[in-house]
Amino acid sequence: MKKHLFKMGFAAVMALTIFSCKKSGSGETAIISKPLFVVGQSITTTTLPQKDAQGNSIPLKGTMLAGKTYDITGDVTVNAGDTLYIQPGVTILVHGDGLTADSSPTFYVNGTLVSDGTKEAPNTFTVFETATVKKSNSTFKDDVANDPAFKGYWGGFQCGPTAKLLLLRWTHLEYLGSPWGPNFADYGVKSGDPKFGIYMNTGANNTTGKLIVEDSWFYGSKDDCIGKCANIYVSIMRNTFIKTGGTGGEGVNLKDGVFGDMAYNLSFGGATNGLKTASVAGKSTMVNIYNNTLVQCGFRQTKATRNGSINTETNTGGFIYNNIIVNCKSGLRITYSSEKGSPSDTLNTSYGNSLTCIGRGTPMGGTEQYMVFIEPHQYTQKRSTDFNGYVNGAIITGSVADAGTNIGTNTATDSLKYDPLFVNYNVATNSTGRNYRICELPAGYDFHLKTGSPAIGAGVYPGGTGKNAMPTKTAAPLLTQYGFPMKLIPTGGTFGATITPPNKDLGAFPTDGSGNQHKY
Repeated sequence: MKKHLFKMGFAAVMALTIFSCKKSGSGETAIISKPLFVVGQSITTTTLPQKDAQGNSIPLKGTMLAGKTYDITGDVTVNAGDTLYIQPGVTILVHGDGLTADSSPTFYVNGTLVSDGTKEAPNTFTVFETATVKKSNSTFKDDVANDPAFKGYWGGFQCGPTAKLLLLRWTHLEYLGSPWGPNFADYGVKSGDPKFGIYMNTGANNTTGKLIVEDSWFYGSKDDCIGKCANIYVSIMRNTFIKTGGTGGEGVNLKDGVFGDMAYNLSFGGATNGLKTASVAGKSTMVNIYNNTLVQCGFRQTKATRNGSINTETNTGGFIYNNIIVNCKSGLRITYSSEKGSPSDTLNTSYGNSLTCIGRGTPMGGTEQYMVFIEPHQYTQKRSTDFNGYVNGAIITGSVADAGTNIGTNTATDSLKYDPLFVNYNVATNSTGRNYRICELPAGYDFHLKTGSPAIGAGVYPGGTGKNAMPTKTAAPLLTQYGFPMKLIPTGGTFGATITPPNKDLGAFPTDGSGNQHKY
């Protein structure tokens, strides 16, 4: 047998191919398993991190081995230039309680971390359950104060300015958001602030880091699940986000200098927005947001004009197409103003071919929280290719700050007209009473599309014509430069992304079986 050497900036070797034999008739058939990838030395010690003679934690590098369970009892650091690689089928139990930074371990990534789970053998990062550190369950539907999903038991992945790559593939992450301690000014935080589940900012003076998150599950976070990332390239594809944010926080919140794609994600029960981009004045962020499904988001955040489903703010743009938004506080917001954000980059924004259903079988408002198709007095308008009950108003003109916004109206009685016909989710039932606030995804829900759904065949896609043609906006220099989807991140192989292009159907679960592969 041969060992194949790979030269990729660090020593990486293929593990020996494993053979097994079984009898078949008069002979034996050799079954050759897929060889496992190995980076550096195998990590056989299962309680980590190890300590040196002075009691200091030893930084981690090498390969966590398939099928093993590792116990994390303190902060883990991956040094600049080093790689921590996690084979498929690994379980990582973090011994944290969410009470202090010292008692709630965090992965600090200054180099490269790859969690390489597979559909057949996913990886899992979760909390080590004890008598006082409890896990959530299906009985916690809308109970932020008591639900363990929002306790923030451990600190997730905090990537420093020298981080090259964080790649999570077919990986479960649960119970994120432990508090910061003192002396972390370089992360721009205060002691006691909750950590984001994933944070990455490689800064203007370093090689742009890459964040690839695909086919993974996020369950429970105290604040943003993927939060305030900046100066990176992203590919966030085919993931599921459940119970993100306690009384605030986004599923994904991308800040200045971020370029890439977010597609085929399901966000269910998020506190604020499922997907958000918000840069700073004078610096662009361009992220394409397409073929996502967002359900029951935006109701735990009580602050006005910042929550709903998909939100773009200061100096951000991208192609935003083929999304389905159901029973959220509001539909797509291309922002003129919000509590913290200045206007979106409308020049470099193109959007359409999306469906928004608020599902309310009775007029909106009253004792039930208000739902809208589109929030008035923002830049968002209903496109001819959209499905929603918004009526565009007059566009404000002249040399005024809010020029380009409109003050349209939402047709309250239009609710069920835009039902996307999910295989197993009753839009009307889940829009009334307190049902729309449920953030636990019930077993058996299925967001694929039934025959006859208006979302089938309504999307833009490569090769499409007419209303299905891929959009162009020649006057928008950044859209023209970066494309749809973008090609900034290498694809294929162990260290590359798998990018799914737009589909002819709307949402994360198109009828051709591509897109999000998760079942609930």
